[in-house]
Order: sequence, then C-alpha cells, then structure tokens
Amino acid sequence: MKEVLLYKLTWPEVKEYLKENDLVLFPTGSTEQHGKQLAEDNDAYTALEVSKRVAEKTGVLVAPVMPFGYSPHHMGFPGSVTLSFQTLVNVYKEVCKSLMKHGFKKIVIMNAHGGNGNAIAETLRELKEETGQTVYSLMVFPGAWAREEVKETIETPGGHADELETSVGLYLGQRVLFEKGEKGQPPKSASPLRQKYAGKVTTARDFHEITISGSMGDPTYASKEKGKKIMEAGINEIVEFIEELKKQ
Repeated sequence: MKEVLLYKLTWPEVKEYLKENDLVLFPTGSTEQHGKQLAEDNDAYTALEVSKRVAEKTGVLVAPVMPFGYSPHHMGFPGSVTLSFQTLVNVYKEVCKSLMKHGFKKIVIMNAHGGNGNAIAETLRELKEETGQTVYSLMVFPGAWAREEVKETIETPGGHADELETSVGLYLGQRVLFEKGEKGQPPKSASPLRQKYAGKVTTARDFHEITISGSMGDPTYASKEKGKKIMEAGINEIVEFIEELKKQ
C-alpha cells in the first residue's frame, strides 16, 4: 500500500506528490481523560486513525497529528494536558502556513475534540485574513457524519467517553479497558441548581464537578460492531467530501 503519512516520506517524495495533488489532512485531537476505560490520547488517536483511513481511500497525505488541544475542563483528572486558547490557535496557524509554503493549497483540519472547535474557527478566520487561503475543518467523530447510523445504533445518551466514543475506540483499535468502564454519575458536591437547569442555562464546566468517573453516558453498552457500522459510514461520507475537494 502506498505510504500516506507525510512524515514517513522523504522531501523528494513530498515534492513529487505536490506535482499531482495539493491536498493534505491535518489531524488534531487532545490528551485528556476519557473515563476509566479509554486511553488519554483517544481524541488524537481517533483523528489520526480516521485520517489514515480516509487517505488510503483517496490517495492524499496526512500531516503529523497535533496531540494537544484545549482541555482546561478536564484538568481535574490526572494525565490531562491543555494548551491555552491562543497558543493552540498559533500552533494551528504555523503548521498550516508551513504546509502552504510548500504548495499545499487545500488543507483539511481533521478534528476529533469538541473543545478545539472555537480555536479552529479562529484559526480559519485568521488564516483567511492573513493569507487569502481557505482552510477547511471537519469533525471526524460521528455526529455531523453518519447521523442515521448513530440514531439506529446507539442506545444510550452521552457526551464524553460514552457508549458512542467507546464503540468507536473499540473499532479503531484503541486501548480500551472495557471492564473498567462506568456509567457517568455526578459527584455529591454537584450543584443541584446546575443539574436542574442543565441544557437550559450555560456556564463554564469542569468535568470533575459533573462526573465522578470522567464519563458522560454509559460506556458499558459499547461494542466493536457498533463502532464499525458507524465509522465505516462516516468515513465514506468524509471520503466523498475529500474527493470533491480534490477536484476544485
């Protein structure tokens, strides 16, 4: 199989690629707690694994994964790492500008961490203003993609390290300690006011204040089969977009 990882090529190989294709995928995630069952690199791992699968189907290259994201809300759990908002924006911009300098005109940020959303949006705007170049971004995690499959397959509501995310991890080959997974439960110190008006009133939240295990949802319902059905559909939809973008 042809090598799709940009960082596994030599510079002459990258130069040859650019003669035929100017598109590159830039995966980004986070290093943060994912309950008691998923490894802390889960978002970065997911971003890279999905990007590799898309690249293998489309013939495009994958840049190195950005393993750190905006995760201050997870810092109550050991092992989590966060960057400040502006630092993250600056890193995204500098990676993209480096790629642009070499001739990559179509950059797609493949994001797997919801907390990165605002930083990515700011990055896209600043790059547009500073370079005139349009950079694209998409969430590799099911939601925007494979909506019907998620609706048909996932049995329990969640939000983080839940049935859906654990199923995806099982399918993608992540380190999953399935037997350690616990349904998310709020700590005794959780604010009754916040619980009563959840979904109606927004405030800054820290995960250790709203879940003991780190999960929001019930990962015990997860399965590799569920992850396969959802992710294969989602990856096929992303591939369709990439193929269209290549032609632009």
